[in-house]
Amino acid sequence: MKTNILVEYKGGGYDGCFWEWNYFFIDKDGEFHDIFSSGRAGITNKQDGQEFIDSDPNDVYIYDLTDVKEIKTFNTECNVVNITGVLQWFEDNPQDGIEFFAVCSKCKNHINSCEDIHLEEWHGCGGIASTADVLICSDCYSIGVCGCCNEYVGESEIVYLDNEGKWNQGSDRFDNEYMNQAAIKMLNDGYDNVCNYCLDYQAGQIEQDEKQDLLFLSISTGTPDMFSDEMRWFWGA
Repeated sequence: MKTNILVEYKGGGYDGCFWEWNYFFIDKDGEFHDIFSSGRAGITNKQDGQEFIDSDPNDVYIYDLTDVKEIKTFNTECNVVNITGVLQWFEDNPQDGIEFFAVCSKCKNHINSCEDIHLEEWHGCGGIASTADVLICSDCYSIGVCGCCNEYVGESEIVYLDNEGKWNQGSDRFDNEYMNQAAIKMLNDGYDNVCNYCLDYQAGQIEQDEKQDLLFLSISTGTPDMFSDEMRWFWGA
């Protein structure tokens, strides 16, 4: 059997799924390591692993972990949750001559520790399972997190504000005045990088509060008149 290889194969599954990707590793001395195995198709020893490889099955992938290009290929072909799991195994079980890494989905830099990995864009994938589609490093995560809600939304959804209520380093103001008011309020509240969703919500709250104040004045003082253009919104016009 070849050495320093990572073997990915269709192993067992769980309720609602017939199979899932399993992994084992053969180290430089030819020793077998079960990284993850499940169900009756899971391989837990060297003899079964050798027989499995010799049978030349379909849907099995073998990566030479002494070759950086093959580790990159593994990152390209494999689900990000499984990549993280394999990296965690190598962190817990260091191997001579092997420097396994994950690849950031955004900047493509190598990640050597699971502490620096953030999995995003989670969704169901059949049965009772869920999975993520994006694996990002701490640096990419930090520039895609909203300073207000602390949720990761991605860099493209982050608005950077300056002290005049302008956005993205002062390149422009918003066309919507409520958005400009929202930007200034959020700056006053200590936020200079916020997501579009938080900014839209704040603008909506300001607009709602303004209209409620107008309605109160109109009912209590008659100014503005309930049938004036200023109150057309109240009638749905």
